[in-house]
Amino acid sequence: MERAIASKSLRKSFFFGILFIGILGVPVHYLYELSGNSPIVAFFAPVNESVWEHLKLSLLPTVIWWTLTYIILKRKSQIIFSSWFFSFVTAFLACTLIIVSFYYSYTGAFGIHSTALDIFSYYLGVSLSQLIAMHIYIHARINSFLFYLSALIFAILMIAFIIFTFDPPQLPIFEEL
Repeated sequence: MERAIASKSLRKSFFFGILFIGILGVPVHYLYELSGNSPIVAFFAPVNESVWEHLKLSLLPTVIWWTLTYIILKRKSQIIFSSWFFSFVTAFLACTLIIVSFYYSYTGAFGIHSTALDIFSYYLGVSLSQLIAMHIYIHARINSFLFYLSALIFAILMIAFIIFTFDPPQLPIFEEL
């Protein structure tokens, strides 16, 4: 019963998260250039127009939103940290996979190149990933193995973003469009 009651405020936070992450991703697109090409900002903001770098549009907003949500909701209800963290990592990973899948579906399969579809893929990724994460948080029981696995996946993703920003492989996802 407690989880069901808490899930109402959690559901609100996930839906507000869609708006927050979606909107905050817009200025993140320009943050690197506005910072004077700061190497520190390059860790979490796109440095070029490649698909890989555009995945960072959701990185900082997602981290900020999920951190704020945890701090606020922890005071109001019982937040299970392992479930929260697993859901956060799932949201970021799902957003990344949705954006990449959608992008390569319409460009590769249909030969379409469209800024409007690029933007749509971002908002689709943010929306679906938050809904997936909400479902996981409310319904899944996360054990310590899944918690540590999500921590490992998050660490690998962060390391990959840092390394591939400064030394991208010669693959299409890293090529500037």
